[in-house]
Amino acid sequence: MHRSASPRFATPATDRASFGPAVAGVAAALGTPFLDWQSMVVARALEHENGRLAYRDVSVSLPRQQGKSVIAQAVALHRMISAPNQRVVYAAQSRLKARERLFDLWWPRIRRSPLAGMFTLSRATGAESLRCSNGSILTLLSTEESSSHGDTLDLAILDETWAVDEAAEQSVKPAMITRSNAQAWCLSAAGTVKSVFWRGKVDSGRTSAELGVTEGSFYVEWSAPDDADPTDPATWWASMPSLGALIEESTVAADLATIKPLSMFRRSHLNQWGDEVADSGWAVISRDAWMAARL
Repeated sequence: MHRSASPRFATPATDRASFGPAVAGVAAALGTPFLDWQSMVVARALEHENGRLAYRDVSVSLPRQQGKSVIAQAVALHRMISAPNQRVVYAAQSRLKARERLFDLWWPRIRRSPLAGMFTLSRATGAESLRCSNGSILTLLSTEESSSHGDTLDLAILDETWAVDEAAEQSVKPAMITRSNAQAWCLSAAGTVKSVFWRGKVDSGRTSAELGVTEGSFYVEWSAPDDADPTDPATWWASMPSLGALIEESTVAADLATIKPLSMFRRSHLNQWGDEVADSGWAVISRDAWMAARL
């Protein structure tokens, strides 16, 4: 049985009830059953009191290719199924990427699942949508600040948040103000010096998690400390929650040997802010020495 690494920062769990198990059930129905870390995230992020969500903002920071898209889809579909006429928006690093994810990843899972009869997909360019038989709808978000004016929203998911700016949040937050149970999710790996919006979420999330705040905003992060040795497999196992389940150690080792500069490996695989840690890791063990040791 796979056992995930513990998060480096996390909003504490409470004794409140949670919609997390129901979301896990949706993931299982889609053929993508949660790993234990994914179950933990949704269990804490979707805590509620008498149906009222404890957190309006959820931020999930972790390395790439760990399975965050599985969480995003399950959360979105659960919201659509759980109540009629829910409005959900989804954004990725670009509208094209969001469109590809909806058409090429999410829809095939739905079509093969027991949920297929509840959903229809519209592929009309500029009006792409996923509709539920109860009147709920998911659309793709335009990050223009005025794009959601006049609409109401119940759930916004900003995937790959490192690549979006504050305009995305400004386009959805006003549309949620009249919805008492609205929630905004941000999911991403570390960004670059240009990722000001996401870095602000990370900094505030770390602070609130360390203070033990359990209302308003939820935050969880898997990452390696800046001074961790990026060439040490122990660092990988401590910062990649899906290592050993979705990812093999040998694959990470191969990536370490080929991805240049090292700061890119640190950002994508260890969720470190690459422009801060730069390439200092090879000062611990040179790339040539590490490669020679593998032969």
